[in-house]
Amino acid sequence: MASLTPARALLMLTTGLTCLLMAGGALIGALLGGGLVALGAAVCAGLVGMVGALIVRRRTMAHFAMAQRQAGQRGYAEGIAHGVLIHVTAYEAAVFPRTGPFGVTAEEREARRTIAYRMAALDEVPQRVRLAAADALALLDKTDREGAEEALTRLATTVRQEYTRP
Repeated sequence: MASLTPARALLMLTTGLTCLLMAGGALIGALLGGGLVALGAAVCAGLVGMVGALIVRRRTMAHFAMAQRQAGQRGYAEGIAHGVLIHVTAYEAAVFPRTGPFGVTAEEREARRTIAYRMAALDEVPQRVRLAAADALALLDKTDREGAEEALTRLATTVRQEYTRP
């Protein structure tokens, strides 16, 4: 059995409605004038249903395509923003290693810093997230532990709020 995609569901719905229109036309025609009138009324109702279904289908499929593009764009931007959060926290782990002062080499710390700055500078990152990341990165560069923790909390909150809005 084929999966039930929006296009398939719409096709099944419009086909069912067209069949109901034909049956209704046949019943009304049979009540009004017999078999020949019932056949004519069913054909006319079916044609009207098919034309209406084609018009509705075209508009609905355009709406589905637009909604799918918008969802993809939102998902991509959300993924980028979460990537910024991950890379900034990875840089924080390099600045303030939990394993002691010798837990991360200078090269690794510089690499994490570079990646965090590059991710925060991407065009796809929303402005609010970019500003919160810039604040956090500036405090991490100054090795201000308390300020950096607060800035990272603000960054995480900003990322969450950016995508929980309708």
